[in-house]
Amino acid sequence: MDRNWMNARHISEEYEKCVSVFLKYVKENAKSVYETYFCPCVRCVNQIRQDLGNLHDHLFMFGIMRTYTIWTWHGEVLDQPATSRGTNYVEEWMNDHLEDMIRDVGEDNFGRANLYDSLIND
Repeated sequence: MDRNWMNARHISEEYEKCVSVFLKYVKENAKSVYETYFCPCVRCVNQIRQDLGNLHDHLFMFGIMRTYTIWTWHGEVLDQPATSRGTNYVEEWMNDHLEDMIRDVGEDNFGRANLYDSLIND
């Protein structure tokens, strides 16, 4: 999708149309938490989650961050370079070294916030 609309005036038809296309893209591609998504407006800077209605309003009131040209927080995937080690290398390495990582961090820290469980699940 062309990103030139991000520099357009907020009251232009182009901006309005492209915000709608962006929100549709977000709904189809981004992972939501209770139907909220990171807001890329200049006020929230992808740090605050909003529902689609508020996201729409923020993009018109505050504008979208003009530097946010690769929508990684909204489901856009970067092309990953091919490696000679194969696609499962990272996953295999993580499985082989998980115990070492836990030992490095310290098992005491895993009692807080269930970090150990989330690492195992990841």
